[in-house]
Amino acid sequence: MRLNEIRGLPAGIAATPAGALADVLPGPTLFDLRCPGHPPLFVSVLLHGNEVSGWDAVRGMAAALAERSTLLFVGNIAAARANVRSLPGQPDFNRIWGDGGSEDEGPEAQLAAELVGRVAAAKPALAIDVHNNTGRNPPYAVVADTAPATLALAGAFAKRVLLATQPRGFLSGRLASLCPAVTVEVGTPDDAESTPRAAAFLRQLIAAPPPAAPLATLELFETKVRITVSADTVIATEVQCFNFRTAPAGTVLTRAGHLQAFDAAGAEVSSDYLERTASTTRLRRKAVLAMFTGSLAAARQDCLCYLLEPLPPNA
Repeated sequence: MRLNEIRGLPAGIAATPAGALADVLPGPTLFDLRCPGHPPLFVSVLLHGNEVSGWDAVRGMAAALAERSTLLFVGNIAAARANVRSLPGQPDFNRIWGDGGSEDEGPEAQLAAELVGRVAAAKPALAIDVHNNTGRNPPYAVVADTAPATLALAGAFAKRVLLATQPRGFLSGRLASLCPAVTVEVGTPDDAESTPRAAAFLRQLIAAPPPAAPLATLELFETKVRITVSADTVIATEVQCFNFRTAPAGTVLTRAGHLQAFDAAGAEVSSDYLERTASTTRLRRKAVLAMFTGSLAAARQDCLCYLLEPLPPNA
């Protein structure tokens, strides 16, 4: 799998919906909209094919992005054509951005290495990866570090910020060594505010550097535990109401199936956080949830949710 590179935006592509991009592009594509002498804004969309708000936002502001000096990466267009997160047998496009170790092999990892090389050579000013969420969550940003510039960028999007300690291989985590980098979760694809929310944030960055929001205004969390599901799981979908809220001990997460909990080091910690009965799995202790999804397909491809630990803003 090779990285397709195009200077400028082809005529008419801004009118092309995400599901039709595979008809006009040969594969994942980096659009070079840089202006000489201006460090670019790097923007990534469609790492997950059914998360279309990022593409819908950028195609409505193509001229502004070109004027700003931008590198625009459009990711898994094959999955976008099928309106799925990723195709069967295909790796998650937001888990391929590792550090080049032995597990980072295959065509998608080669694509990732090629893109990172291109972005590094361009010396970007900021990096933004736009995603939709599969569960009902308020808007939030994901970061790989708590440097002041990173938190300023995250805080320009939302007051809720996650320091991601797992899983490995996400794009903004890989780019964090190059410049302030964040993933922004703009809402579910069917939320009418998701695309305007993404567009407003990008327009803000085009207009000026992100303001240094007072750290005390941020709600900063760390992802401590990742919960995965089995194929026969029946999710208690109403638990989505606890995303970024504290769910009490005893909260029923699922009504059938098998859950496992893992810490940031990959160790199983299920007995510390989960309590199983014959028909349900409950929280053993109170916990702040995030990304709890009501979709079994999404949970199987990624996870059911994360358990968070609040951090002081100066962590």
